[in-house]
Amino acid sequence: MSALLKVLPLFLVSGLALAANMEEAVNTGPAETVPVVFVWLFLAAFIAMIAGFFGWVWWHDKKAKPGE
Repeated sequence: MSALLKVLPLFLVSGLALAANMEEAVNTGPAETVPVVFVWLFLAAFIAMIAGFFGWVWWHDKKAKPGE
């Protein structure tokens, strides 16, 4: 119970900060859009990095198996 009481002020302060940020967001205009080509480039690079990571893990796991 005392741990909850210690965290409660931090939670309330973060809620106030979020409320202030939301009020500011309402008063601003819409965000600028990004060309779709950059979204596709990011998506391709992201998927390639994930595939590369799993390939790297698989390669090192395959190397480590025979000598265990």
